[in-house]
Amino acid sequence: MLAGFLRRNTINFSQACLLQAQAERLLLGFGFEVDSHSVLELIRDSTCTSYDCEFVALVIKLKTQVATMDKNLLREFPAFAKSLISCN
Repeated sequence: MLAGFLRRNTINFSQACLLQAQAERLLLGFGFEVDSHSVLELIRDSTCTSYDCEFVALVIKLKTQVATMDKNLLREFPAFAKSLISCN
């Protein structure tokens, strides 16, 4: 979101840095780690980005699902990715 705000000149760089720091403070202690081997397996077995595979690895680790509009995630990981449209 910050990238979009910066690119549209909605906020300046200093404001973006301040908002990022505030968000990091709010999220401190709420981070999750995923096993790199699991991420690499997902990368090997799909066409998704490494970022998406890291996210899916977390979803699998937490034994949950992700609601998304990302067609690639929906196609590649139907057991873990559910369409926002079907979540009504």
